[in-house]
Amino acid sequence: MLSNKLSNLLLSKQDSSFITNDGVTLAQLKNDVARARSSFQSIGDVEIAVYDSDAYKFLVWLLAAWQEGRKVLVPVDMNIALNSSFSNWFKIGEFESSQLSAWGEDIDPANELFHELNSDFDAIGVFTSGSTGNPVRIDKKIWQLENEVEALEHTFGELIPNDVSFIRSVSHQHFFGMPFALLWAISRGSKITRQSIKGGHEWNTLESQVLVTSPSFLKSIVELDAQHKNIGPGVKSIFSAGGVLDELVYRVINQITNTRVVDIYGSSETGHIAWRDSPDTPWLLQKGVEFKKPIDAVLEIKSNFCPNDDWFSTSDLARQTGNSFEILGRADRILKIEGTRVSLSQLINSIKESDLVEDCHISDLDSGRRSQLGCVIKLSAKGNKFITIEGKLPLVNQLKSSLKGKINSIAIPRRWRFVDQFPQNAMGKVVKKDLDDLFSESIKSPIVVSKKVEELLMELVLDMSKTLACFNGHFDGFPVVPGVALIEWAIKFAQQGFGGGPAFVGMSQVKFQQFIKPNQIVHLQLERNIDSSNIKFQYRNSDTILSSGTLKFK
Repeated sequence: MLSNKLSNLLLSKQDSSFITNDGVTLAQLKNDVARARSSFQSIGDVEIAVYDSDAYKFLVWLLAAWQEGRKVLVPVDMNIALNSSFSNWFKIGEFESSQLSAWGEDIDPANELFHELNSDFDAIGVFTSGSTGNPVRIDKKIWQLENEVEALEHTFGELIPNDVSFIRSVSHQHFFGMPFALLWAISRGSKITRQSIKGGHEWNTLESQVLVTSPSFLKSIVELDAQHKNIGPGVKSIFSAGGVLDELVYRVINQITNTRVVDIYGSSETGHIAWRDSPDTPWLLQKGVEFKKPIDAVLEIKSNFCPNDDWFSTSDLARQTGNSFEILGRADRILKIEGTRVSLSQLINSIKESDLVEDCHISDLDSGRRSQLGCVIKLSAKGNKFITIEGKLPLVNQLKSSLKGKINSIAIPRRWRFVDQFPQNAMGKVVKKDLDDLFSESIKSPIVVSKKVEELLMELVLDMSKTLACFNGHFDGFPVVPGVALIEWAIKFAQQGFGGGPAFVGMSQVKFQQFIKPNQIVHLQLERNIDSSNIKFQYRNSDTILSSGTLKFK
């Protein structure tokens, strides 16, 4: 049962109740909101945006702005503010050029007099995750937010104690993390957590909790067997969104946590639409949501969380199954390449038929002359062995050959990248812009094709793509990787792979035996000495050592 509404949260008399899992009370929240209100009173008639990785600070800014009658724009990524369309925002929090990052210490007594918000108050503007590269703004009123929170409590609240903490691996700036891990939590009297967890090593499963997460986070838990035995009894429910939850991931997570795992389907535009607690069961519509029958290719819905009572066309193709539906894929997966319609779904499925491929993504690239497709592939174990022995060009040729006769030749990707992990945003989604960056004409680091990390040893397979910036001018007519770049990359990968690590202070026994040329596939081995904190590095091509040495850390 909800103990508060968003519109009157600050009027609650439960001042001793905890807001965060680190001990902040409702009384402290009210004091901080009163302090922050003063900051808004001097801001002119401009749009206000808030970005703060600390969910409590974000909440203070949000509630203070609402009390001052100001709508808050909530970008999922602080870099959205670099877009020229949004450059005139008044920026609060952790933006690179924030005009305001902290509230003052003084409290004006008038700012401690809080009022209930009108249900039609224009509260926030959220943004899509920008999978097309152009984030779209969606405005929401208080009644929409309260309707969604009420529906969450109606459907899921009975099995969740009020004293739990809402842990999240997703950003509260995204319109999944916000309603599920922040607004629902404070409305029901549960505790929020300030920071999102970045990996399983930060997930304290002894604390009584609800986990708000993504399929990619759950998959990372499943893939690391050592984490299974560390799962404690505190997890009461898990909510996952941002992609379909794989059956194997669901089954393993359900088994090791001994709790329900709820797959959520929805979008920033619609809020959550449907849910299921097993991949084997049909989607169940959330309270206040209906879909248009019969389904004519694209799923259309009406919802109490949408701004009006019109039918809203989602971006998903669907097929009706009784009183439910099956999601078939994105409706925007058709492109025109040189006048020919290309189905990205068909292309991806054809590529994944190869036993060299585990998964792949396709991006349409604008080369300035004509559109062309770029393919980003995560290789299977067999594919990793192939590229290590044969190299990149033979692998690309074999994959292209496997597509002939299956798809129109115009649809065969012209550019290829092989990665250990796909780039993902805070929601675990693969974003087009990040895929496109892999094809940039000037990348700073080699692309990691595969990686194996143990406690004291790390093995990486690196693609020394010809687009590496270090090849530019080194040397004209005979480009090779500079030695300083090899040292820089070894330090970077060592610090990333071995948990951050201490500061680099020097090196010894450094040798550069062989040139490394564009598009060469190279192994990098890093071996840590636990007593001295030194790390030996070795670049090699098959059995030939290309460069080696010892990195010294403080």
